[in-house]
Amino acid sequence: MHEGPDLSTTPTTPPQRVPTHDTLPAGETEAASTAAEPAEPAEPAESAEIEQGGSGPDPGPAPRARWRMRALLAGGAALAVLLAGVVVLQPGSAPDGAAGSAPSGQPAPTAASPAPVSPFDKAVAALDAQATALVKGDENGWLAAVDPELRASYRSLFRNLRGLGVISLHYETSIGLPVKGDSTAVRIGADLVYCFTADMCPENPASGWGRAPRIAQELTLKPVGGAYVITAVARSAEPDRRQPTPWEHGDLTFAQGKRVVVAAGAGEQKYLSTVLPVAERAAAVADHYGALNGTPQKRYRIFLASEKQWKTWYGGENDQWVVGLAIPLNKRGIDVVLRMAKLDDPRELAVIVQHELGHVVTLSGAFRDDAEEDTWLSEGIAEYIGWKPKSAAQSLRRYSVRWQLDRAPMRSMVPTQPSPKAPDRAGDAFYGLSHLAVDCMAHQYGEAKLFAFVRLVLTEDNELDQAARDAYGVPFKTVDKTCLAWIKKQV
Repeated sequence: MHEGPDLSTTPTTPPQRVPTHDTLPAGETEAASTAAEPAEPAEPAESAEIEQGGSGPDPGPAPRARWRMRALLAGGAALAVLLAGVVVLQPGSAPDGAAGSAPSGQPAPTAASPAPVSPFDKAVAALDAQATALVKGDENGWLAAVDPELRASYRSLFRNLRGLGVISLHYETSIGLPVKGDSTAVRIGADLVYCFTADMCPENPASGWGRAPRIAQELTLKPVGGAYVITAVARSAEPDRRQPTPWEHGDLTFAQGKRVVVAAGAGEQKYLSTVLPVAERAAAVADHYGALNGTPQKRYRIFLASEKQWKTWYGGENDQWVVGLAIPLNKRGIDVVLRMAKLDDPRELAVIVQHELGHVVTLSGAFRDDAEEDTWLSEGIAEYIGWKPKSAAQSLRRYSVRWQLDRAPMRSMVPTQPSPKAPDRAGDAFYGLSHLAVDCMAHQYGEAKLFAFVRLVLTEDNELDQAARDAYGVPFKTVDKTCLAWIKKQV
């Protein structure tokens, strides 16, 4: 058994004429014209800030988990998305709410904290002072603990973390090891522990999955000019399975909205002004369901990846159809990554961003050891949120649903998850059928009871029958029978 959610996949939505093959073609105009149009876009964010940032590491006992969104491949004319009031900030500019600059340099020892004696103690004291400087917004203080040859990468790391709104940072160190040929140097395993929101870092986590996220690394420090500084950074022998994070290596560029921070990797900055207003509208929808689910979010984080970054960030994703990921950092923190090269259709982008933020609000706080069996519910509720205001019967996945039902009639509202060798359309149908199952429960019992059921299953790990009795007042077999009949009428 393990803690944390398992891998869950989200298939692509293929609009097309009556399906006759297993591959998902690029969007077709006829299918696009039959799909219900999305809600009118809200006004763009009143004020957005775009700024440069920089890089960092993290281990943890939780399994590598992610929720994957495959391309929707929707056709139709592109929707013009404009961003008003964009302000370009220079590198190092702090986002709203970030602490201002503080005096640089390491704090002098006091009577209450005597001067460290051993190389290990001196090195740890330098790391502690460095972490404190970052939280205060003191870039010079952060860089004071770094050898000049490493300052460019550490400057990038500082600006990335500040751009993401880090509120807490500290090192957790292992025993110091000697460095051959230099009695004053010390080699230390140093996890960089970080928090973007207070709920990501509980004071007394009940489990390893609940503890603050981190990146694992090995640092070498030695005295330079009378002070210990980092002279080498190496990969940990036991890196966190979510490494590398998007902010560890290389500059990020940020667009700051009211509810979302969007961070673009190198080469993807051109998408910031398009994605930010889409993400802000999606956040408004997700906020509604977060309140209903009891999982309100302080702020959403979305990373825009190039093809190379997509294959490396958080361990990388190799499924050619996947275009969106929701990555759990720990029990309370989930990041979203978008594969921008595959997201050139505005409607597809809107649905995928809303879907991924749907994962954020429905899986925050989840403690799972059997997530695989409930994939239909975790993806179905994300589809339910992602396609709003459209219903499941209006989504572009309906073509694949009909294709699937022609091949194998339904015997339960809970669809069978396709095997890895199944055609991509089978995965698309699985998500469409999962969406229909959730739509039915909302229609029959209301959204409040639906989200009570979702919370009981996905967050509290109840069995389906117990959750149905508690949320709906009937056994799950009754829900299943009712919804099976309802779904067949929809398609």
